[in-house]
Amino acid sequence: MSHALPPRRELPPEVRERMRATVRAGLAPRRGRALAAAAAVVLLVGGALIGAQFLRPAEPVAGAGGGVDDRCWAAIASAGRAGQVPPRAEWQVTGRRALGDDVVTSYLAGGKPVFCETTATTVTVSDPGAAPASAPGSRTGLLLRTGTGLVAGVADPLWPRIELSLADGLGVTVEPVTPASGVFTAFTGTGPATPLWAGMSVEGQTARPGPRVELPPAPAPLVSVVDVPGDRSSPAGRALGECLAALAESPDDADGYQPGAMLENGPYRVVLGRSAEHTIACVSGPAGATLQLDTFVGRSIPVRRLSVPAQGGKVPFVGIAPRSAASMVADFGTGEPVTVPVVNGTFAGWLPQGATPVYPERGDAWVRVADARGVTLYNGSVTLR
Repeated sequence: MSHALPPRRELPPEVRERMRATVRAGLAPRRGRALAAAAAVVLLVGGALIGAQFLRPAEPVAGAGGGVDDRCWAAIASAGRAGQVPPRAEWQVTGRRALGDDVVTSYLAGGKPVFCETTATTVTVSDPGAAPASAPGSRTGLLLRTGTGLVAGVADPLWPRIELSLADGLGVTVEPVTPASGVFTAFTGTGPATPLWAGMSVEGQTARPGPRVELPPAPAPLVSVVDVPGDRSSPAGRALGECLAALAESPDDADGYQPGAMLENGPYRVVLGRSAEHTIACVSGPAGATLQLDTFVGRSIPVRRLSVPAQGGKVPFVGIAPRSAASMVADFGTGEPVTVPVVNGTFAGWLPQGATPVYPERGDAWVRVADARGVTLYNGSVTLR
């Protein structure tokens, strides 16, 4: 079966500048969509339809009601922190949103806002006893920020919606503010070290209605634990466990990594692992084991390559893909499309002989990633060299 990739066309400079100017102008994105990374861009250039299709935004989860989630409470209790929070009977859900298997639930616990983030292997709970450090001239502050990109806090009561942006003004996302409690949650795709700015957003805006303010760091969480260890019984799970155990210094959260795609070349092996916060490539061979942690190269979002050196004369093409991805087809400049295996939000394949960038000036390959229904999740470039 052949897979015809779309023709490759460079965007004219004036088109690129218009796109960036539109983002920087502060136009309000649709609810829950990230301007910088989560919107779809489709243009007609030279008669060819080109574009990049990205992940769906976070969505509300139905049935938000009742008390604290069992996993959240179990994490609090197992950490010996139950005495530091209101009794379980006083917890009431005020909202719940999900992005894949990353779920954040907001609560009022004894009248105080609390957030609990659960992933496939981890639980993180904000500290209800900690007050958010408010941004200058505002009553907006963070209560929880995690390595998954989650941001949660309390917004100024005068703000119907909140816009989060980067220091240079590039918008990240616009989120609703819960009227009764004033809380907000957002999956930003940014790490805790990235400064975020906040400002009011209103329906139908064509420019920012007010000033932006830099958000101070969130307080330390009350609990952050791995409560469901990653699989170590499947072939890839065993390989990941063996490789992590062979490292001179294993990561603190090693138990939380779920196995992904794997490559083998005689005594050489590359196995991918993914947690809520990071993706790793654990590499083993005659010289021992090494770890590549989030050392991404390239500009592609949400498909990114992890830089791993050649193993036994073969070059790994490995990295991260959307968690819902089921297939990848790549163009490595060899004249034929190449199928790259995708497992648990990771991809791994050996570069074929004669692989060359299809964009020589950038050193990029071209890939198309689809879900199990064949719906395209990403159609764009990934660094090859």
